[in-house]
Amino acid sequence: MGGFTLLVALLMLYVLPSRQAAVLEESMRDELRSLAVAYSLSVRSALQQQDLSALEKLNEQISLDGRNPVVAVINASDEAQEIFAVFPASEKITTIDEIFGPKYVAADRRFETDIIDGRVVAMFRREALDSRLWSLTQLIYASFAFICLLQIAFARQLSTRVLIPIIEAAGFSDALGERKYSGNLRRALRIEKRQDEIGSLATSLRRLQVTLRSQDRENRRLFLSLEDTVAERTAELTKALEAKDAFTASVSHELRTPLHSIIASLDLMGDTAVKPEDAKKYLGIARRASQALLLLINELLDFQRWEHEKIVLVTEPTELFGFLSNIEQTTAMLFEDSAIRFATEIDETRHARVMMDQQRIGQILMNLLGNARKFTREGEVVLEVSVLSRTDFYTEFLFVVADTGIGIAENQLERISEPYFQAGDGLNRKFSGTGLGLSIVRKLLDSMGSKLNISSELDRGSVFDFSLKLRNVEWDSDDLGATSSEGTSRQEADTSGLSLAFLYVEDSETNQLVMSAMMERLGVNLTMASSAKEGFDILRKQEIDIVITDIQMPEYSGLDLLSWIKKDHVLANKLRVFACTANAVGDALQEFEAAGFESVLTKPLDLQMLQKFLEQL
Repeated sequence: MGGFTLLVALLMLYVLPSRQAAVLEESMRDELRSLAVAYSLSVRSALQQQDLSALEKLNEQISLDGRNPVVAVINASDEAQEIFAVFPASEKITTIDEIFGPKYVAADRRFETDIIDGRVVAMFRREALDSRLWSLTQLIYASFAFICLLQIAFARQLSTRVLIPIIEAAGFSDALGERKYSGNLRRALRIEKRQDEIGSLATSLRRLQVTLRSQDRENRRLFLSLEDTVAERTAELTKALEAKDAFTASVSHELRTPLHSIIASLDLMGDTAVKPEDAKKYLGIARRASQALLLLINELLDFQRWEHEKIVLVTEPTELFGFLSNIEQTTAMLFEDSAIRFATEIDETRHARVMMDQQRIGQILMNLLGNARKFTREGEVVLEVSVLSRTDFYTEFLFVVADTGIGIAENQLERISEPYFQAGDGLNRKFSGTGLGLSIVRKLLDSMGSKLNISSELDRGSVFDFSLKLRNVEWDSDDLGATSSEGTSRQEADTSGLSLAFLYVEDSETNQLVMSAMMERLGVNLTMASSAKEGFDILRKQEIDIVITDIQMPEYSGLDLLSWIKKDHVLANKLRVFACTANAVGDALQEFEAAGFESVLTKPLDLQMLQKFLEQL
């Protein structure tokens, strides 16, 4: 700090005198301009009247001026200018260049007479300027000198009383913190005993030193007993961190890839010059990428949840052939831009009606088919479902996914279903994916009492198969018509007879727009509310049959809305209340159902899911 102050002082001592000299010189020139004007009037009058005595009086007046000015009269009647007179006469000036040279500070004034035309030049000697400047700067020099002396004295005192003790305390503290050598804990703190804050700091540091000595002895004892265990755990942790880093990089890539397709497709669709057929193509790309992103997110969430929770299967009556036909249509999109042939052999399931968890079995098949597509560069991928056995109560089906891909080495077959196995190869692996797909398939099949069988040959292809024993169900003609395999799945819901009034409570404007558009597409009478309180006010004023509410909303939640409805006996008896949330898994789902919601719709909610919900109503 002292060095900085000294540098500033030196700069000021250089800048201020220079600036002061310029200001003082300009002030002298202003003064000289005034003198030149006054003297030019006197000289003009004397010459005009041809009164030489007036010039003598002017010479006397200038000689008596305490400012010691010098006045020169220059004859400028012709091009060869010459000095006409100099006052006082004692001033020896012989040339005009001398007048405007470095010896004087000058200002001139022109005049005209019948005798001559000329200029009166008023001058001060530069010695007078330097003298005035020195008298002004003496005080500045004295002030800066005094400030510098005070700064030096203060800096010495600050260094001795504060800085040196603080530096010593900091070095002592660093030594205690490092504790690289036991000698650091016995280092002496070189600060004398004082009654101020520095003394209190020194006392605290000495107490800390004693405490650390005791802890160091205890740590050394524990270290000797745990050294081997720590080394072993460190190796395990390093391996786990490497797997985590590789998995994180893989997931980041897998998430960004469909997001890129979605964003790019929507940007292209926003172009006003886009053709309708191109817009339809971009929309298809965005939809497929969205579905891929949703599948990936669900895969990650499912895997994380199943690490701590048991898989819960939700079975429902299913026309198996129609279900498999939908899987075929969805999977076929993966092969649209490739030369790989995708085929299905599912005719044996044409009249099978069974109880099954459509979501989980679909997840298994989509994982296996997606893997087959990813690792196949030419040839074909085949999905085959056949009947192994049938009784009055159960039918056992064999599901087979075969491909002509790169195959799996024999030494990797046992590891192929391990979590993160593919991701463990890092960013340079040849194929994308998180490495969780087959692990999830095995977990799901375990929960269904089955297992995944894998046979493979390098460069020839792989076969994945599993069997499921599914309970038979008998449907009436209406059910059969609703899920007929020949019609696969209906694309439009028959909601023309659905006269129920719906209220959708959602704080997100985007979600409101999406729900409104889907409900309008399905011909449903829908009222919107942006908060639980607004929704409850609408329920008390309008006739509503069905309430669909978000759970997490500002101020009041969907659970609060449900609680208000249950306390109002009129509303509680006539309303059916459904939750619609992205947090519809595990304990949260049980909490919502226990609170009294009839069921829970899971976000993201697409048109097909909403159609199915309305059909169930």
